[in-house]
Amino acid sequence: MKKIGLIGGTFNPIHNGHLYIASEAMEKLKLQEIIFMPAGNPPHKRNKDILDANIRSEMVNLAVRDYSGFTLCDYEVNKEGYSYTYETLKYLKSIYEDIEIYFITGADCLVDIFTWKNVEEILKLSHFVVFNRPGYPLEDLLVQKEKVERYYNKEIIFLNLLQMDISSTDIRNRIKNNSHYRFFVPDNVYSFIEKLELYR
Repeated sequence: MKKIGLIGGTFNPIHNGHLYIASEAMEKLKLQEIIFMPAGNPPHKRNKDILDANIRSEMVNLAVRDYSGFTLCDYEVNKEGYSYTYETLKYLKSIYEDIEIYFITGADCLVDIFTWKNVEEILKLSHFVVFNRPGYPLEDLLVQKEKVERYYNKEIIFLNLLQMDISSTDIRNRIKNNSHYRFFVPDNVYSFIEKLELYR
């Protein structure tokens, strides 16, 4: 059975922190592939200014194409309507014959998991993997992890990673304020942003 990691997000833009998380997850969980899934129309960010999905997808493609085992899937970008995780997991199960999916997400998602759609199905279709993020105390996360595990009777995998305080929001703000940001994103993504004058 092939072990696949799934990392979704708006990737607005993708940055080096995303690649670090994927690399650590691949090593620690012994995964054979990491799929990056840019969100097309995420329901939890309906009122936010998000760059066109195809442009975000192209940035992800530029970021991951030179890394062995990292792949881009544009299912959610091409999907009509809102993108829900349980639907994405069902889709991946339908196109891969024999896979075990590890859904990799941040601490903020663990905190908000009770607001997600069809959580039981998500936990049935995948191993739920959470990594820590700046601003979320470790003790609080472990308490929430136990709470979720008891409620759904399902184990949550926790990755205690080196905290890299890089965010897409900060990068966008730096670009708007003409501050340096090139060391936060892959070189080819930096060139793409500069060429198209994104986030100006």
